[in-house]
Amino acid sequence: MGGLRTSTRQRLCAVMALASCLLHAHASATPTTASALAPAASAIARANAAASTAIVQQPRPFGYVLGDTLTQRILLQSGGHNFDPAALPPAERAGLWFARRSSRIELAEGGHHWLAIDYQLINAPQALMTVNLPSVTLKSKTGNDVLAVSEWPISIAPLTPRAAFAKGGLQELRPDHPAPTLPTRALRQQLEIWSGAFALTVVIWLAWWLLRSLRATANQPFARALRAIRRSGDDNETAWLALHRAFDTTAGRALQLSSLPALFKQAPHFEPLRAAIEQFYVESSLRFFGAGTSVPVHTGSATWPLRTLCTTLRHIEKQHER
Repeated sequence: MGGLRTSTRQRLCAVMALASCLLHAHASATPTTASALAPAASAIARANAAASTAIVQQPRPFGYVLGDTLTQRILLQSGGHNFDPAALPPAERAGLWFARRSSRIELAEGGHHWLAIDYQLINAPQALMTVNLPSVTLKSKTGNDVLAVSEWPISIAPLTPRAAFAKGGLQELRPDHPAPTLPTRALRQQLEIWSGAFALTVVIWLAWWLLRSLRATANQPFARALRAIRRSGDDNETAWLALHRAFDTTAGRALQLSSLPALFKQAPHFEPLRAAIEQFYVESSLRFFGAGTSVPVHTGSATWPLRTLCTTLRHIEKQHER
């Protein structure tokens, strides 16, 4: 028992001696460690002091869909002094959901300068969700000042729901809207007026043409002669006399075979039928006065084609009517 007590006492003394050594070693090392950590703590403090939190006018945090634009405004002040950024945020894609379209400095009332950054939503979610506008860090053109803008959460919505309600007017597809009608009453009235005027002009022209044709048929010499020939026939003396009167009226004088040049002088458009007209006068002399002319007599069929000659003369006369 005495030996056991001695051994325990020795062990306790050894432990106490070891603890005392450790305490002395820690006390001697503490000043050195504190002096080594002092510069790092000072740099951290300066960094925290330099990165100032900016005053920001954030955009509306809800109600955005694909293609919408939103503007974030940052007050260019740091520590109560104007902040002159070294560079503006570039126009580029800013993450999965946004594209930075432009950055500009605006002068507000009171002489304050604001940095306005325009973003556009470039993706559409499949369901309502929250995304973050990207953070912005601005470095000063002079000095070590930094303005920091943290992320800003907003909610974005899909363009259309995945499944529409198949009830009433909430069908998945709706018919196209009818095209808006333009006021055409005045145009219709003008169209009716001008159409009526055109129709009246056409009717008047047709009436004039019909009246002219009827008058020509009644008054033109060869038209009257052709009518008489059709009534009496080619071999009737009345028909021959009617054609004689037509020649006399056209020439303005009584014609004979020897005076036919007066006819062609007065109506040169009958010149292509000179031979047929001269033959008509030869046949007429034979019919009414018998032989006694020096012009060769055409011996053909018993009935001379009087209607054919008169029809041709009427056709030429109609072409030259005034």
